[in-house]
Amino acid sequence: MSAPNPAPAPASPQKKSKLPLFLAVGVLLAGGGVVAFLKSKEPADEPAVPEKKPVVVEPEVVDLDPFILNLADPAGDRYFRLNLKIVLDQKAIARRANEGLAQVILRDRVLNILSKKLASQMASVEGKEALRVEIQGVVEALFAEDPFFEPDTDPAPGRVLEVFFSEFLVQ
Repeated sequence: MSAPNPAPAPASPQKKSKLPLFLAVGVLLAGGGVVAFLKSKEPADEPAVPEKKPVVVEPEVVDLDPFILNLADPAGDRYFRLNLKIVLDQKAIARRANEGLAQVILRDRVLNILSKKLASQMASVEGKEALRVEIQGVVEALFAEDPFFEPDTDPAPGRVLEVFFSEFLVQ
């Protein structure tokens, strides 16, 4: 008699492979990394900047008190009287220019220009036009600054539309 064959040992349960699980996690992590990288390359959303209102031209006059001063002539015996009106494109800035510190600054700048002039420069039509252009250039630069221009409320700095001489006397 031969020895009986031993009964086969019960089969051990097969361990499930964890390889597919590791692959799935790896693919998800890689995909998340790619998405994060692409998001970082997109331009950042700019904070919403409130749009400025367009400039509505509403002419308004800035009226300066008369200027009376001695001219820079060598003899020193000539004087000058000028009434000046400045027309701005925005009412709000013109109203600020007509009062308080703004009025003082405007008068100071114009007075600085006038005090350097000679009677011979003021006598001709060309001299008057040159003075008008010079005043316009100097005062227009002021209308982009405080106390004239308020960036939070004004759509743009004020522009000088015209400079008028309502009285012009050289004596």
